[in-house]
Amino acid sequence: MPRLHSLIAGLGALSALAVPMLHPHPSGSTDRVTPGAVRVESSSHVRITLLDDRGVIKQLVRDYDVDLAKGSGFTVTPDGVVVTATQVVQAADDPRVYAANRIFAEYFKVKIPADFKQHPLDDPDLDRRLKACYPPQQTDSTCIADVTTNVTVYPYLDPPPPGGLPAQILTTGTSPSSPAVLKVTKGGEKQSLPTVPLGTTIGGAVESLDVMSLPGRPSAKTPPKLDTAHLNPPGSRTVKERDKVLKLLDNGAPGAALIDDGKSEVVGFVSGGGGEQLTITPADDIRSALVTAGVTPRRGPVDVVYENALASYHNKLYTGAIPALQQVLNLRPDHAVAADHLRVAQSKAGTAEDAGSKPVASPAAVAQQKSPVPPYVWVAGGVLVLALLAGGIVLLRRRSAARTGAGGQTDPAVAAPGSPVQGEFAGGAASYPPPENSWPPYAVTRVFGAEAARSPDVMGPPPAPVPADPSPAGGQAYPVEVSPPHGHAHPEDVSPPRGHSYPPNPSPPRGQAQLKFCTQCGMRLGQGHRFCGFCGNPVDS
Repeated sequence: MPRLHSLIAGLGALSALAVPMLHPHPSGSTDRVTPGAVRVESSSHVRITLLDDRGVIKQLVRDYDVDLAKGSGFTVTPDGVVVTATQVVQAADDPRVYAANRIFAEYFKVKIPADFKQHPLDDPDLDRRLKACYPPQQTDSTCIADVTTNVTVYPYLDPPPPGGLPAQILTTGTSPSSPAVLKVTKGGEKQSLPTVPLGTTIGGAVESLDVMSLPGRPSAKTPPKLDTAHLNPPGSRTVKERDKVLKLLDNGAPGAALIDDGKSEVVGFVSGGGGEQLTITPADDIRSALVTAGVTPRRGPVDVVYENALASYHNKLYTGAIPALQQVLNLRPDHAVAADHLRVAQSKAGTAEDAGSKPVASPAAVAQQKSPVPPYVWVAGGVLVLALLAGGIVLLRRRSAARTGAGGQTDPAVAAPGSPVQGEFAGGAASYPPPENSWPPYAVTRVFGAEAARSPDVMGPPPAPVPADPSPAGGQAYPVEVSPPHGHAHPEDVSPPRGHSYPPNPSPPRGQAQLKFCTQCGMRLGQGHRFCGFCGNPVDS
């Protein structure tokens, strides 16, 4: 059982320590990607010159700004490299046609729609001149047009940069669904723009996706829009919710990132709509386009700090996430997602929702099991045990007093404390070393009772009978007085007074056995031994 308790305590401690060690990015945490979302708007600036060669040659110069396309994209480097679809920066309609209609209608005072279509005129001469104004430009063209494409990137920041960030086109593809690589020319100097984690490919197990689009310019009130889609079959390039995605494409979703819901990383983008076919461009093609543009996707220092803060935030460790989110804002004060998460973490820190404020169970607390016996039972049991002990002590004292009163002698086993008993030193209780009249010298002796002394092993063979004197009357025999040799007198009667248990005679009573103990080591001495068998100390006999 102790080993089992130790195992339970160890497992409890490991489970308590494993609370902060959860998966750093739970499934579906799209806020790992949304900070890198951008909206891309492209326009063309057309400078067109109309030539009128009737009579004196005249020229009319006009400048027109034409909106090409609007879509979504995402940042892949902290210095502002953005990926989107080619259709967002390279519209199918030619802006030179629009400019030709505008300038021709103004100069010749004719009604021509200001659109991207070529129109005929009833007047044969004007109709010929109008057709010569439309592209492509030739030697007999009546218009000379110069087109400049302007791209503006609007990152998801709070507050958003006024007017967005200007960007240049590094490379485009041959089809509207091909990747287009852009680079901001202002705003990425500090290399602190939020980026997205870019995957390598759409794996065969990928099924659930999130389409991250920006129908309008982003801000704290208009964050990226996330819509769920599924690949059917998994890992394919076919979307199950086709009609839903087509509506998103018509509302600013071309170039929108596709987020793998399992890994929370970008695995491609979607394009199409406006007469174009719905197409999924995988991360493989994106990386190839980046290589062509000479760009390597990477995360920045802001992203690293944000990843750490996001791990605590998603694990509901709001108290621990606050300083990390504040550090993100120190590096990038307009980080919209970090600012929003900081407000939430501050509101939940220290509450029941904050996993970081809950006490961690200690191993001792885990191992300790609560007893099913109520506390008052333990108290009553303790009182009962104390009462039994007190009763036993009183009973022993009464028996000792009864033995003392009967016969006037005290049993050595129950003698009162401090009173001498047989076998103690003759010089007094607990006196050491023994006085000269102790027997035997330099040894501790204990005399057993009469019953033990009568045993054959102790007394040995019975002594020779003493001849009796037949002179006294009554038939009683007394021992004959035998004078000691060399004129020594018999010792006086040294019997102790009545009631005393210690004989003052230094010699032990005859026939009683003694136990000897070594005065050097305190061990018991054998009968007749001259040396201690344990320490070798000589025994004086």
